[in-house]
Amino acid sequence: MNDNTWKITENIEIPEEAVEMIMLENEKSLTDRIYSVVKRSPFGIAGLVGFSTICGIGMYKWKTRTVSPSIFLTQLRVIAQGTAVGIISLGMLYGMYNDYIKKKKKE
Repeated sequence: MNDNTWKITENIEIPEEAVEMIMLENEKSLTDRIYSVVKRSPFGIAGLVGFSTICGIGMYKWKTRTVSPSIFLTQLRVIAQGTAVGIISLGMLYGMYNDYIKKKKKE
């Protein structure tokens, strides 16, 4: 690479508003950050809660199982997949509601 490649660029001045905005974003508290994540993607949080629930149920039932481990793990996988599909379906229905029904009410 030629040394003159970087010399032909121009310096850009960053507006003070942008710098202040970046500084304010970095100074947000943990609860504000969590709230903004929940507001942007509520079904992502629902997915994490579903995952935690399935893992908890799986750990509890692993101790008290009466079937072979392969059948138990197969059943647990089916339950986890059903939970994931259910949460994805709810998310799609929520998105369709926002896109079609709420927009018609606003117009």
